[in-house]
Amino acid sequence: MAMARRTAPGFTLLELAIALAITALLTAMAVPSYNALVARQRLQATAEHLRADIALARQEAGRRAQPVHLVFQPGERWCYAIGTRPAGDCLQATAHPASGLIKVVRGADQPGVQLLAATPMAIDSRTGGALGPGGLARFASAEGQQLQVRLGALGHASICAPGASVAGKPPCPPGPDGR
Repeated sequence: MAMARRTAPGFTLLELAIALAITALLTAMAVPSYNALVARQRLQATAEHLRADIALARQEAGRRAQPVHLVFQPGERWCYAIGTRPAGDCLQATAHPASGLIKVVRGADQPGVQLLAATPMAIDSRTGGALGPGGLARFASAEGQQLQVRLGALGHASICAPGASVAGKPPCPPGPDGR
């Protein structure tokens, strides 16, 4: 009488090795896409943060009944400051009432995002609109994508993508020089 072999439920070592190889392959394909997604999200969050800070500057200009300025320092260790004075070093500054500073934002708090270029912005206390030309700030991610925050004449900020598109953001309209 022959005995029937019973097999234990589960995977063989070969099946487990194949499943692990497929998992490793799928993970290796997904990591670059995930890194690009994280870089884009950080870039968008930084641009949205500046747009919210411009709204804060409008509010503070009205509340304080004096113009409020946004001063930028582009570069590797970038920063910007919101205050009642049109100049200052945002890298060394801390926000307190005696300095006229309302808020300081440093690039170290926004990993993987760089401030490429920026022009000063000022908000009028009476109208809430921009004093002089609106101003802009251009940010770039580690992946090379760029977003630009523009201050309009009425004091409202908008975000657009210069050059190549960034998901969910409109392309920037051409400026006076056609770019």
